[in-house]
Amino acid sequence: MNSTTIAAISTPFGNGGIGIIRLSGNRSVHIALSLFQRSHKKEPTGVTRDKAQLASHRFYHGKIIDPDTREAIDEVLFVVMRAPKSYTREDVVEIHTHSGPVVMEKIYEQLLSAGASMAEPGEFTKRAFINGRIDLTQAEAVADIIDAKSSMALKVANRHLAGGLSKKIIPIRETLFEINALLEVSIDFSEDVQDDIQRGAMAEQLEEGVLKSIEKLLKNYEQDHFYRDGVKMAVIGRPNVGKSSLMNCLIKRDRSIVTAVPGTTRDVIEEMIHIKGLPLVIMDTAGLHDALGEVEKIGINKTRQSIKDADIVLFMVDSSQPLCPEDVAIYSEIADKKHIVVK
Repeated sequence: MNSTTIAAISTPFGNGGIGIIRLSGNRSVHIALSLFQRSHKKEPTGVTRDKAQLASHRFYHGKIIDPDTREAIDEVLFVVMRAPKSYTREDVVEIHTHSGPVVMEKIYEQLLSAGASMAEPGEFTKRAFINGRIDLTQAEAVADIIDAKSSMALKVANRHLAGGLSKKIIPIRETLFEINALLEVSIDFSEDVQDDIQRGAMAEQLEEGVLKSIEKLLKNYEQDHFYRDGVKMAVIGRPNVGKSSLMNCLIKRDRSIVTAVPGTTRDVIEEMIHIKGLPLVIMDTAGLHDALGEVEKIGINKTRQSIKDADIVLFMVDSSQPLCPEDVAIYSEIADKKHIVVK
C-alpha cells in the first residue's frame, strides 16, 4: 500500500452547486480532520480531532476552518470511507463543498499544506488497480465511462467495469499456462512423453482455448470500438461539389463555410452526431485537386490523412456534370476502403 496521502479536486473546474475534494491514503482522515469542524459539536481546538468519532460511509455536516485565521472557509459535508471498503482500498475522505474556483482552491491548498500530496491524473484509479480492487480492463473501463460519447458506449464500459472482459480473458490465460506446462514437461521428460500425443493435445488446446476465443474478442472489439470512439467518416471529393453543404445538413447547423468559390475549405472540420445510439464523426475535408499554393497543399495532405484515419469514406461527385479524370483519380485512392458514393 502506498504510504503517500494524495488529494485532488474531483469535480470539473467552474461554478456549480457541489464540488468534491477527495483524499486517499493512510493519513487522509487525520489530514482532513485537521481542518474540519463538526456542526453541533464544540471542540476545544475548533476542529474535530478524534478519528473514532466519525463512522465510515456516513456524512457529517460542518465547516472547513482556516488553521491560520480560525475563520470558516465553507460549509461542507464530510464523509470517511475506511479501508478496505473504499474505491482505492485505502482510507478515503471526500469533502463536499460549494463548487466555486476560489473556495475549492482554498480548501485544496490547505489540505496540501496539512500534508497531502497533489494527486497525478488517474492516480485514484491507479491505486485501486495496484491494491487489487480492480484489474487493468476495469481500470480502462473507468476512463471509458468518463469519456462515453453515447448511451451504448456507457453500456459497454459498464459491462467491462463489472468484469465482463476479464471473464473472457482469464480462461485464455489459464489455457496458455496449461500449454506452457505441457511444453516444459515434454522438454524435461522427453523420453517419457509421446511427442505425437503431446503435440496433438497442445494444438487442440491452442486452437479451441486460445485462437478461437481471441477471434471472438477481436470481432467484438470492432463493434465496441465504434460505440466508444465513434465511426469516423471522411467526406471527400473535388472542390465545390457540396461537401460542406452536406456536412451542415447532417449536423443541422452552419458549421462549415459554404461559398461558390472553389477551395473554401482548407482544414479538416470534425463534428459528431448520433445515429441510433452510434456516434458518427463527420470530417469535412479540403477538395482534392492539383494544388498550387502552399496552404492548399497542406489542406490536401490533411484530407489524405483523414482518408487513412476514416472507418468509411463518403465520396461526393457533381451529378450535374459527367465524371471527370479527377473523380476517377480520387476514386482510385479510396477503392480499397469502405466507401459510399453520393451524387
